[in-house]
Amino acid sequence: MEHSSFTSLVIVVVAAFLTPILVNRLKISFLPVVVAEIIMGIIIGDSLFGLVKEDAWLSILSTLGFIFLMFLSGLEIDFNAFKSKKHSEDEEANKIPSNLSLMTIVFSMIMILSIFLAFVFKWTGLIDDVLLMVIIISTISLGVVVPTLKEMNIMHTSIGQFILLVAVVADLVTMILLTVYGTINAKGVSPLWLITILIAFGIVFYIIGGYFIKSPFLKKLTSGTTQIGIRAVFALIILLVALA
Repeated sequence: MEHSSFTSLVIVVVAAFLTPILVNRLKISFLPVVVAEIIMGIIIGDSLFGLVKEDAWLSILSTLGFIFLMFLSGLEIDFNAFKSKKHSEDEEANKIPSNLSLMTIVFSMIMILSIFLAFVFKWTGLIDDVLLMVIIISTISLGVVVPTLKEMNIMHTSIGQFILLVAVVADLVTMILLTVYGTINAKGVSPLWLITILIAFGIVFYIIGGYFIKSPFLKKLTSGTTQIGIRAVFALIILLVALA
C-alpha cells in the first residue's frame, strides 16, 4: 500500500482520538460524541478540506469496523425481550405489552411513515424510485444508536434495550430490503440463489453449532488460550460476510 494511504489512516485515527477530548473540554453536552465524530469526518473528508482519501486501508478497516459493530450490538441485546410474558396474578402487569410487541408497533409506524414520505417525495418530483427512498428513510444507523446509548449510560435499562431492539430490527430489515432491491434491479442473471445459499448456510451452521456446543471436547477448548468459541464466532462472521 502507498505511503499516502497510511497517512490518511493516521489522520482518521488521530481525529477519532481527539474528537471526544474536544467535546469534553468544550463541554458540548448536548452533542453525542458519535455525532461529533461524523462532523469531524465531514471536515477532514472530501466535503470540506479533503485531508483524507478513500483507499484500501480505510476500506478494509471500515468494513471490519461495521462487522464488529453489528456483532457487539447483538451482544448488547437482552433476548429475553423476545420471550412472551408469563401470565401473572397482577392484572396491571399483564396489561403492559412486551418489548417485542412495542418494537413491532414502532417499526411498523416507521415503515408506514417512510412509505408516506417516499410517495410525497415522488409526488413532488424529488425522487423517481419509491422503494429505494423507503429503505433510506426507514434505516436506523447502529453506528449512531449504540455509542449514544452507551454514552448516556442507558444501554442496559428498559428504554435503552427497547431503542436498541428497534434499531437492530430496523437495520436488519432494511439490509434485507436493500438486498432484495439490488436483486430486482440487477442486470443479467438474478442472484436470488446467492441469497438462498446465505440463508441456508445460516440455518445449517446454527444446527451444527447447537449440536457441537454440547460436545465434551469443545468444553475443554473453550477455556485457556484456545477460546474456540471466539474463533468460531469470528469465523462465522467472516464466512457470512464473504457469502453476502
